[in-house]
Amino acid sequence: MEWLTTKRISTFTDKAYAGNPAFVIIGVNKSEDEKKLVKLASELNPVSDTVFICPEDKEADLSLRFFSQSEEIGFSGHGTIAAYIGAEGEGIFKLTEPITLIRQRTKTGIQHIELRVKNNNIERVTVSLPVPQFVSTPVDVKQIARFLRISQAEIQNSKYPIGIVSSPGNAEITVPVGSCDSLLSITPNFPLMKSYCDRLQMTGVVVYCLQTIKKDNSAHMRHFAPSVGIDEDPVSGAASASLGCYLVHNRIMPLSEMTRVIIEMGYAMKRPGRVYIHVHSYKNQIMKVTFGGQGVITFEGRTALPED
Repeated sequence: MEWLTTKRISTFTDKAYAGNPAFVIIGVNKSEDEKKLVKLASELNPVSDTVFICPEDKEADLSLRFFSQSEEIGFSGHGTIAAYIGAEGEGIFKLTEPITLIRQRTKTGIQHIELRVKNNNIERVTVSLPVPQFVSTPVDVKQIARFLRISQAEIQNSKYPIGIVSSPGNAEITVPVGSCDSLLSITPNFPLMKSYCDRLQMTGVVVYCLQTIKKDNSAHMRHFAPSVGIDEDPVSGAASASLGCYLVHNRIMPLSEMTRVIIEMGYAMKRPGRVYIHVHSYKNQIMKVTFGGQGVITFEGRTALPED
């Protein structure tokens, strides 16, 4: 029986058991059978993602494979954060201060990772993403209000537009509401939401407001994705990055050479977390977007790889 180093990480937070949890498994062969890894992921983490860290060739420093409880997925933002917090001290890469640059391979291609390092510890992981596209697909405010179980006025009175933000493998309907109280009280009709998103080929729904619980943050957000088996994601790096680009694209936040957006999430699930977004622009065009966050190890041990 093969035993693998295993860690559980609370991501996008500096507090144990807050943020978004992920299990990290170190040392799996990158060609390992998918069925084995699905089985292990479903046993370890039936409510969130599991990431497997694999050796890599000369084109990348390491390879990551991400699994939900039922299938392999192309990319996981909080899984990426977890991987580096979990890999620290395991001899997989060498840390240099103040910044260590990493190239990682996933099913979606090569990504560039920046590790902020102090006293040989990783303080923050930052991930570069492709610049999203802003899609003009018509949406039905009445139907959106219906599956969110809020009034149309709650959306329309916010003064900001509903938008669709699309990136590789991901497309989100972005919906504004007026206050944190309204946002935190939403109890969606998930079957109806899934049906609507499936018709439009959307991954999920981002609902946000500009009122925040922590005064230094830019927006409060919730992310619903029943179409991919996640009714609500506690904290999502990729969805937060999409919201940051939406806020800059619509000039809800000022366009500058580098706009910093801090998204708070997870309060409705009692798992608060924070995502740091940087939107880089040139001549009124968004050229680059990154998201970053912290992580805390809450479990270390060994796990047996399922046998044939």
